[in-house]
Amino acid sequence: MELYLRDNDPTRTLLITASGEELYKTETYQDGGTTVVLRFQRNAGAGRVALEVGKIEPLQPRGTRLFLYVEHKQLVLRPPAIEGMDSSWTFTGPDGRSYKWQLFVRQPVLLLNDHSSTPIARYRRAKLGIVSRSRRAFLEIFPAGVNLVDFCVVTFVSFAKHTLAIEPEPSLST
Repeated sequence: MELYLRDNDPTRTLLITASGEELYKTETYQDGGTTVVLRFQRNAGAGRVALEVGKIEPLQPRGTRLFLYVEHKQLVLRPPAIEGMDSSWTFTGPDGRSYKWQLFVRQPVLLLNDHSSTPIARYRRAKLGIVSRSRRAFLEIFPAGVNLVDFCVVTFVSFAKHTLAIEPEPSLST
């Protein structure tokens, strides 16, 4: 599954499918940087509704509290403080398993943090198309992560917010 970022800022964008269906929206408020992640779903009575699936709050000094709303439960994950963050972030997921966002050559990858290191998701940056074909930035969810899409999106936004420099929007013809 590929979720394309309409804008290159993971904290302020729509995540859409290849067919153009909007699945997620991320918004960051000016009140100190709280970011919310909304999932769009179809409701028989109300049409398309937005459901908040996660929230990333800044903590002082330089920390983050991540709320993940799954199955009517609130999980609180604490990424390391920005100063202590190297190229990875290890945490326990909603299923009790250990996961790790790891930065490989400017490309974040979500892995199971065990001996298998099974890839769950990865972020691919946009390409301008000078040397190769242009493409939008996207979050790729591998088969091992299809049951954890909300988890992948919310933790990716949190990881990206603190580790990736926001790049300018390339002009793409698609």
